[in-house]
Amino acid sequence: MKAIVPASDSTFLPTLVEINHEITAILDLDQLLRKIAELTQRIVPYQIFAIFLVDDARKDLYYRFAIGHTKEMVQTLRIPFGEGLIGTAAAERKPVVVDDVLDDPRYIVAVEAARSELAVPLISKNRVVGVLDIESPEVGYFRDEQVRLLNLLASQIAIAIENASVYESELRNRQVLSVLYDISLDMTSTLEVEEVLRRIAAAVKSIVNYHIFSIFQLDQRSSLLKVKTVIRSNERENEKLTVPLGKGLVGAAALMNEPVRVGDVTKDPRYIEVHPETRSEIVVPLTHKGSVIGVIDLENTVVDYFTENHQRLLQTLASRIAAALVNSQLYAKVSENERRMDREMKIARQIQIQLMPEEIPNVPGMDIAVMFNPVAHLGGDLYDFIMFDDGRIAIVAGDVAGKGAPAALYAALSSGIIRTRATRKYPSGQMLELVNKTLFSRPIESQYCALTYAIYDPKTRRIVLANSGLPYPILLRDGKTRFLELGGVPVGLLPDSKYQELELELQNGDVLVFYTDGLVEARDDSDEDFGLKRLAQTVREHCTESAQDIVKAVSQAVDSFIGGVPPHDDRTLIVIKISESNGLQNTRHFPMNVAVGGQDLLPID
Repeated sequence: MKAIVPASDSTFLPTLVEINHEITAILDLDQLLRKIAELTQRIVPYQIFAIFLVDDARKDLYYRFAIGHTKEMVQTLRIPFGEGLIGTAAAERKPVVVDDVLDDPRYIVAVEAARSELAVPLISKNRVVGVLDIESPEVGYFRDEQVRLLNLLASQIAIAIENASVYESELRNRQVLSVLYDISLDMTSTLEVEEVLRRIAAAVKSIVNYHIFSIFQLDQRSSLLKVKTVIRSNERENEKLTVPLGKGLVGAAALMNEPVRVGDVTKDPRYIEVHPETRSEIVVPLTHKGSVIGVIDLENTVVDYFTENHQRLLQTLASRIAAALVNSQLYAKVSENERRMDREMKIARQIQIQLMPEEIPNVPGMDIAVMFNPVAHLGGDLYDFIMFDDGRIAIVAGDVAGKGAPAALYAALSSGIIRTRATRKYPSGQMLELVNKTLFSRPIESQYCALTYAIYDPKTRRIVLANSGLPYPILLRDGKTRFLELGGVPVGLLPDSKYQELELELQNGDVLVFYTDGLVEARDDSDEDFGLKRLAQTVREHCTESAQDIVKAVSQAVDSFIGGVPPHDDRTLIVIKISESNGLQNTRHFPMNVAVGGQDLLPID
């Protein structure tokens, strides 16, 4: 292409105005630099062209656009002010023209074929923003008129570049804020530690291209930084690296609670070599509630790769990374505790089941069935059957205040006391008094137990009951249900409680029901209790069936009543059905509405 070289400023003025109009209308920096290269070609035809911009923080110049330069050179060459022809033009604020670069000791070889060079500083508002550089394989290629015209155009180029840079910076800041927001959402959308670490690495990669990524966590007790994750060339590595606080770049950043950015690690005495290919490194502390909890460490194989902008971005992201790590670790700890507690609860449940009767005893003339449904792994209800050597059987049903492990432990304590005392064959009322005294002497805050204790003699078919706060037992006889009004203070609550006894002679076909309040207080979605009447009705409707079938019918009735409402209390049910006479003679029949053992049998129909 033939260069446009007007004979005078007046003839060049239209061209200058045209060029100024074209470049000032462009705000995209990459597009602007391409347009500048195209317009420069109209003034000075070239094969080798570059625009260097100033890095204010480092006081040097770096490639921002290049034609005819190698990729490696563009990525690595940085020119300090005052060095080389380009640095000289920037420092002296005037064009530098060299007819033969081989004769100029200031020349920095960027393109082997170059012989002559023209470097024009780009100045806006008295500030050097960059240098326009053209090289030619011909000696003495550049003419004075070309130099003068480019120098006239340079200020317009500088203004356009500065405007585009400001626009690019604002646009980049908006994009970064958007990315940081998306990253924050992504990192906090999971609480699994490994997944959080993976997402953090991906999030950082999206804004800072690293070769090696590491997160170290500070162990406060040992003052050691322990590696949590290392990703090298996009692959996870299993390193067991620890760094003392204050040692190396990682330890220094954590100790000072300040970022550490090193352009060339080989020149920093603090550097601890772990990855031989590393040339530059940046370490940013992670803080939570004012305390350092670790660091994020990025490494690159290129010298001076990490910039101040990278540091600002990582510092902005650091608080979010720290929060995500803390939350995920808390979640992991809670999850592990829950798993441990679940395992322990399952073991405790197995132990509780072992404390229950292994099987229902075989008592002549008595059909027994049991339902035991704790609301959680462990229940506060209890039941037991204790066979005496004289053929009698003690029947126990109980309900401890509260739920879960404390109630289960108190139930186990109560069961142990009952079994220990039962060997002496105490009468029912006296038995409850002894259990009460023992529990009261070993007080446990807010714990007490409602118990029904009954002793049945199959030889006489007599049963003697005492009650300490459990719902009244139900007796079904001749198709009619009655409850046995037998009250009492729960054991373990008051020191000198006394308990009355009720003695009955049972008949063929009688059904006796013991139950805890969790059964009759089971509620549906309208907060209505299943209630005593529904329980009695269900027993009555199935009274001709076996004890097991009655238990099954009651269980199904309760479940059907509450529907999908989760049960709020343990449910225990003991059903005893008296079978044929087994040859007993002269059995006594007690009318349903007369006083027996000092207590009335009151109807509930």
